[in-house]
Amino acid sequence: MSEVKKSRMRPRLGQLMAQKGGIYVGEALKRADATLETLREPSLVGIGHHIAALEAMLASSADGPARIEGLYARAADIVSLCGAERNEAVEIAARSLCDLLDEAGALTPTVQAGVKVHVASIKLLHRADANSAMQDIILQGLASVLEKQRGETAEKNSAA
Repeated sequence: MSEVKKSRMRPRLGQLMAQKGGIYVGEALKRADATLETLREPSLVGIGHHIAALEAMLASSADGPARIEGLYARAADIVSLCGAERNEAVEIAARSLCDLLDEAGALTPTVQAGVKVHVASIKLLHRADANSAMQDIILQGLASVLEKQRGETAEKNSAA
């Protein structure tokens, strides 16, 4: 009869942690937070530049699909930089602006008014203190603007 030999394998993660130079999860998280903090200010400055670009595009007299695409691109750039924000309200507002522009067939006066409200809200939320009550009111207002635009779009599509 053969003899069964049992051996216990140490998990690879445990081996890696035991190696010289390994770090604990808590230390890794602290380092990640420190790295994120160094990237925070440049990201916030970038968001500020994109807000200014949105305002400049709104002030320009250019029209057509290129203008909508430019506004959408700046709003998407804000979303991509929002990891540095300590609250997610700016990201939610910028995503709402992207939705508004994505669903707009043209930059009608109604859509343009909605874009202006979104840009003003993003500007207000950017670098503002984390006042969740204020943020909730602003985000609810943006959601209603988006829903109103969706209702108008549905009415136009059903009439056609």
